Amino acid sequence: MCGICGDWTHDNQEDVHHTLSRRRLLQTGAAVVGAGAVFGETASALFAQAPAAPAAGVAQGPPPTAGSGVPGGLNANARALSAQRETERQATSRTAGARFQALVRHGNAITTETVTLKPIHPLQVVIRNQAVQTCYTGTFQLDTTTRQDQALVTGHGGVGIVADVGSAVKRVRVGDQVILSATPNCGVCGECLAGRGDVCTTRLPSIQTATMSDNTPVWMTLGPMGPAGHSELLVADEDWVVPIFTKVPPVEVAMLGCPGGVGLGLTMTRFPVEAGSDVVIFGLGPMGMSIVQGAKIQGAKTIIGVEPIRYRRELALKLGATHVLDPNEFTGNNGNDLVARIRALTPDVVPAGRRFLGERPAGPLFGFESTAQTQYALAPGIEAPPEGVDVFNQLYTSVRNGGYVQMAGAVRTSAGMLVGNKVVLSGNFPGIVVLRDLPRFVNLIEKGLFDAKGLIGRVYRPNQMLEAAQAAGNRSVISSVIDFT
Repeated sequence: MCGICGDWTHDNQEDVHHTLSRRRLLQTGAAVVGAGAVFGETASALFAQAPAAPAAGVAQGPPPTAGSGVPGGLNANARALSAQRETERQATSRTAGARFQALVRHGNAITTETVTLKPIHPLQVVIRNQAVQTCYTGTFQLDTTTRQDQALVTGHGGVGIVADVGSAVKRVRVGDQVILSATPNCGVCGECLAGRGDVCTTRLPSIQTATMSDNTPVWMTLGPMGPAGHSELLVADEDWVVPIFTKVPPVEVAMLGCPGGVGLGLTMTRFPVEAGSDVVIFGLGPMGMSIVQGAKIQGAKTIIGVEPIRYRRELALKLGATHVLDPNEFTGNNGNDLVARIRALTPDVVPAGRRFLGERPAGPLFGFESTAQTQYALAPGIEAPPEGVDVFNQLYTSVRNGGYVQMAGAVRTSAGMLVGNKVVLSGNFPGIVVLRDLPRFVNLIEKGLFDAKGLIGRVYRPNQMLEAAQAAGNRSVISSVIDFT
């Protein structure tokens, strides 16, 4: 159990033994404040000169220099920045030495470990977890066939109560409830100031979070997805933390940390769904279901969901889809039969020959892909998707010329993209400015417009963190949530 689960509700500014204040950091030159700037260096410099940190379960580069405490697989510049940040760690903090449970991927194993928290950096926040949604994105960490040299806490995101803040943190106080986002929003870099918080440039170098009983260092951030979530305590840099003020149950708020937030963001932010328009969604996992609801909130006329798993198609109809299609029923003609069916459901409403009344091609104006590659054996009774199908090409072709194709992940190129003048958008939290959008998404739950509870397939306890991740991987439930309360 978590060793610091007392309910601290007062500001810690007088309690923590600060070694650095924000003013002192500026005076000594230890920090650089500005567009994309971090302690001693800019985040853009780190990512421009260093390759992305290797994913858990993927073979990594040479180990770090003995005693450096810096993760392997990073280039010399990245290691130097991380090592410098280690020197800026506070000498102590109120949560230093706290022991807590975490699901850790290390070597060729994934196990629940009791770890001990290290003193935090002046810009870090410690969160006592209330709930975390187990996102399918993180299920790659279940693969133990290859060695993971650094001990890494699995998962990402969560919602909880601030238990400790570094001496330079200003965004939140001890006792605040927060969402740990899947992307940062510093608010001061050039992208944030331009309204593009979804591509915030501030990503501070990773430092060790805790140690295992044998003093093995444990990391909570080692890659582009942000701080991990499968643990009683979460440690994150201030830029990843979004304060909220709500009475919505934490298990429901947790759905916004990744799939719910992305689904709503895709439909409501950069290229919002237009009222009265037609929409198609490929993939009806928790993210696809959130897209369904976002399209409904925006006033879409036709909402088509494409999904091979029966229980997900049935749930989509309850949450706002007007039609659902099983792609396994449209496997002929290289998948074009499915495209033809989508277009038949979204025809031109102008009678033939009346072109001056606003004639347009058939097909939805908005298309979304929220599918994911099947990485693990599906649970018994769960229908598999058709094999050898170019899902992106089906989606792109379905959307009418001049339309919008939005992806929850990386775009897969297709020859069909040469025509149609269609907008293609992809990315992590695409279009979402988390400080602006996550609180208003919470309001949608409060108003009954977004059914987060309906997206919760099963709630797990802290001693079932591994089972929760496995359930997300085998798709036996629409989503799995770990309840730490």
